[in-house]
Amino acid sequence: MRKEIVIAGSGGQGVQSLGSLLAKILDSKGYFVSLSFSYGPEARGGVSYSNIVIKDSPDDWPEIMQVDIMIALSQNGYNSCLNKTTPESIVIYDSDMVKPSSSLEKQYSVEAVKTATSLGSPIMTNMIMLGAMAPVTGIFSPDDVSKIFKEKISEEDPRLEYIKRGYNLAEARIESPENLKV
Repeated sequence: MRKEIVIAGSGGQGVQSLGSLLAKILDSKGYFVSLSFSYGPEARGGVSYSNIVIKDSPDDWPEIMQVDIMIALSQNGYNSCLNKTTPESIVIYDSDMVKPSSSLEKQYSVEAVKTATSLGSPIMTNMIMLGAMAPVTGIFSPDDVSKIFKEKISEEDPRLEYIKRGYNLAEARIESPENLKV
């Protein structure tokens, strides 16, 4: 198995934080994980990426070749990754920030900015998107996230509430999560 994940957004949206946390979650599940970051010269506002490759073997190529799963936090990030998607790619995008221009079949919108703001912290938009990934992709579960927080971070971390809300938003959007496992 090999899955290539790109998290694309703008500098300042927590793209690297989201990528790092997702890599920890996937590593704890026993996958071989490659994580890389790229971003423009701007401190804020330029396109920023976290690239994650999960695979069964450490010998496999560690860099992105085509996107299986894209998490888009900004319009520029969405637009810049479309040329790396396939008809089978799964795209989860923040509907407050992205207007999809592609006819990809598996695109899922999440009101991430609006939800994070309503919970008190718009900078937690990235955690809403992390939570949304679980039911849509099936590559990790809420229990996997809880395990990471209990073992490596803190059970009382406020990010857990945002992740849970993102999970609930995405779960409500899909009819049958079993059909979307990757």
